[in-house]
Amino acid sequence: MLNSFSKLLGHNYKPLNRIEISKSALKHNYIYLNSLNKKIKIAPVLKSNAYGHGITLIAKELDSYNSPLFCVDSLYEAYELLKIRIKTPILIMGYFNPKSLQTKKLPFSFAVFTKEQIISINKYQPQAKIHIFVDTGMHREGVLINELENFLSFIKSKTNLKIEGLMSHLAMSEKPRILNTKRQIKTFKNALDIVNKNNIFPKWVHFANSSGTLNFNAYEDTLSNLSRAGLALYGIDPVGKNKELMPILRLITRIIEIKEIQKGDYVGYNFSFKAKKDMKIAILPIGYNDGVDLRLSNLGCVKIGRKYCSIIGRVSMNITTIDVSNIKDIHFGQEVIVYSNKRKDKNSVENVARLINTIPYEIFVHLTPSTKRILN
Repeated sequence: MLNSFSKLLGHNYKPLNRIEISKSALKHNYIYLNSLNKKIKIAPVLKSNAYGHGITLIAKELDSYNSPLFCVDSLYEAYELLKIRIKTPILIMGYFNPKSLQTKKLPFSFAVFTKEQIISINKYQPQAKIHIFVDTGMHREGVLINELENFLSFIKSKTNLKIEGLMSHLAMSEKPRILNTKRQIKTFKNALDIVNKNNIFPKWVHFANSSGTLNFNAYEDTLSNLSRAGLALYGIDPVGKNKELMPILRLITRIIEIKEIQKGDYVGYNFSFKAKKDMKIAILPIGYNDGVDLRLSNLGCVKIGRKYCSIIGRVSMNITTIDVSNIKDIHFGQEVIVYSNKRKDKNSVENVARLINTIPYEIFVHLTPSTKRILN
């Protein structure tokens, strides 16, 4: 949508907001994650618009890295990658409407956990490869371990589908030593035993997400040879202890208005901010529609140069107001960093998430797809 709009206006169109993605940081993270365990390959997770980073932008860059798989959630996301001629094999991990496979042959692999999926793939996409998703204790999607034998028998008796993978998902991968995680590991190993006893030897065995990827050694005995890395690939350690990862994203806007207000003046909806002294404020053309979390109202900050400026008043749908009283050379059109890619900055995604008691995932996925994304 943004690209077609840009073409319509040509060089005259200058977006007010932009998301910058560091190509070098992305490559660094990918190489680092692959170096943690030579036995395990990294499969980038590109679901949810590549965690808000831009699915086509990230996929185009990663397509030259020789990854074994790209992991997406939906048929829609897989189609988006197909349209830009991505060469890396694509695994659809989420549920799909079985009727959606009828149109044409698709070059995708599918995670499966219901008989309806199996029937549909066998009928309409018999060339497709499947990954059996086992529920090891998280109790979201997946075949229960006590139903796995029957599920395999159904596949073998009704289809000629190639079982390419066995997969599950860790609920607390950042804590490999707790009892529930150990139970998941044991269940996954049992699942692999059952699959092997049925003379099925999947090419890919994968269990870990980002935290599991960073804790490879704790999961080696699951016999995994693939790890699905999402948040860590984008430079965020879910545990917050890894210093090797480099955040790859920053969100930038520009000042569109500057004004002086008097002591006692109010700012924003519900007059939630009252000036305790004369102040200079600036207006930013960005709000919660664009990913500036509403909970940052009267709490968060942005960065101009080396200085932080407080968010004052309530964040609006497309407008945020900041206190620029401490900026001497403030001017119209000046760049403002809303979310920094420097981990120690107060307005880094990790620190913002801690401030408002949420997780970095939520901050990322709320970045609107219409904001221009640039890889540099």
